[in-house]
Amino acid sequence: MNLLRIKNHINQGQNLLFYNKDVHEIYKQLNNDHICAFFNDPSPIKARLIECIERVVNQKEPALNRLTVPELIKILLVKLNSQILVILFNNFHTLTRRLVGVYQELNRYENIIFICGLEKDFKKEAYGFFKTFKLVNLEQYKMETGKDEINVSYSIYFFLGLIGFIIYLKTATSANMAAMLLGGAWFGLIIFRTFVYTGGRV
Repeated sequence: MNLLRIKNHINQGQNLLFYNKDVHEIYKQLNNDHICAFFNDPSPIKARLIECIERVVNQKEPALNRLTVPELIKILLVKLNSQILVILFNNFHTLTRRLVGVYQELNRYENIIFICGLEKDFKKEAYGFFKTFKLVNLEQYKMETGKDEINVSYSIYFFLGLIGFIIYLKTATSANMAAMLLGGAWFGLIIFRTFVYTGGRV
């Protein structure tokens, strides 16, 4: 994706995810025209928020070290005002539940855009955040990992559970229809939950 298209996505408020690409190269191209904060790793989150604030105000702020993460987020939003901040980081796959929570909080604001690099499969707790991104080189991702970015697990599991329910109804010999329906629904639910537990994200 060329720089012009990347800028168009930024103007549209679209997060971008690049598979197997160092986004530092993109940072160097964008840094002259946008307020950008780049870090190779998304953690530690407190240090990353301080870096973002310092990029916005364009100076070091030693006093920020004493503040909590929620306080730093508030300061960042106040300092940023209506300006656009582009946050770039690699190693998307290292995101933890806590990190995702903070970045999702920032992602609620239209003037904060993320451009990230993904090298490996990410943790399931990052999936909600992942869905806010446009995966730029999708074909390469699918070719090299054998995966699609769309999570179809639950629809597949529901379908398999439904088949289990129908099979149960066909084979059950109980005369009590209510008990049959209840047993069939229970059997289908067990199949659904078993696939969710063992399969995770497709």
